[in-house]
Amino acid sequence: MVSTESTAPKLREDDPIKVLFDMASYWATIWGFIALCLWLEHEVLKRLDIESGSVRVAILLVSTPAIFLATVTRIEKNPKARLILERARYVVILVAAALLGAYLHANHKDDSYENALRDGAVLACSKMAACKAAATEYANTR
Repeated sequence: MVSTESTAPKLREDDPIKVLFDMASYWATIWGFIALCLWLEHEVLKRLDIESGSVRVAILLVSTPAIFLATVTRIEKNPKARLILERARYVVILVAAALLGAYLHANHKDDSYENALRDGAVLACSKMAACKAAATEYANTR
């Protein structure tokens, strides 16, 4: 009979990697929630047409610690809030990883030889009428 158990090592509760992930995901979720609250508050302040930037900054500087304390206190006291945090933190980590990947992809600078060769070929081809016509025909038939 074939064993169906996983061969991956089991993580213990005191494993440093698990502890680090748990702490990072916990705090990323809390600060993500705070950032969302501050963004919503900023949008409300914009809609209220508060012109003074210093008033907006003062309101946001007062509300940030208040939101932080209210969030952490609620999570510590309410088991349901802790359960929601436990479930949401994995989604937050996935979203953060996707945003980081999108940012790195958008700002990637390819300085490879192949990229320079391709750019040179495109530039050279654009200066030759027959090559440009052949490339346009190829692109149109794809």
